[in-house]
Amino acid sequence: MSFDVDSFFNSMIQSLIYFPNTLKLIFIHFVVGLILGGIIAFIRFYEVPVLDKIFAAFITVYQGIPVMVAVMIYNLLFLNCADDVFRYFNINLTMASVDLLWVGVFTLSLSSICNISEVIRGALQSVDFGQNEAAYSIGLTKLQTIRRIIIPQIIPVAIPTLTNTTIGLIKNSSVVSVIGIMEVTRSSLIASQVKYTFFEGYLAAAAVYWIFSIFIEFVFGRAEKYSGRYRRAV
Repeated sequence: MSFDVDSFFNSMIQSLIYFPNTLKLIFIHFVVGLILGGIIAFIRFYEVPVLDKIFAAFITVYQGIPVMVAVMIYNLLFLNCADDVFRYFNINLTMASVDLLWVGVFTLSLSSICNISEVIRGALQSVDFGQNEAAYSIGLTKLQTIRRIIIPQIIPVAIPTLTNTTIGLIKNSSVVSVIGIMEVTRSSLIASQVKYTFFEGYLAAAAVYWIFSIFIEFVFGRAEKYSGRYRRAV
């Protein structure tokens, strides 16, 4: 099998053209996952009545659903129900006017919330609960304790696992190509269809993901080193 260098670089160029779509997918669902996942983690860690059971059940159930299956389910629901929902709420939109990118964002955000909440909950368990009691004893409220004592300590603990989770989320972003969203994987195959050089197309997409993953590892590595000053050496 010969390797077509021109097709490889053409596919990489196409991937980079649509890389902003992938970047938008990754950024939005990571931020949503970090915020809502963090809130859920704290709710479960501090055992807020009722809510902790609801979120525990949701995460247990949702983590058993493959991302590919989830994106197909939400896409079909969107195609079949979006117009009715818009009319019911008097929203001046139609299914055709909404970018399918948001279906992908919704799907990946739910997956991100589940994964990141477990990462943060694990980091919370690494902090001695006695520190909460010590903070309360000097007059700090629960929110002040979380902001000043707990969060600075869990950040360096969470970052290594969060790095792996984020890279996994980056790779999962490629599944939205099955519903027609133009992102790195789907766009890399545009040039491949001319000469049927699909190996080169997939390899170009892999190279783009690999380079971006290296960048993410570097950023999180710097963040881990910077945040490590909040934890004392034992």
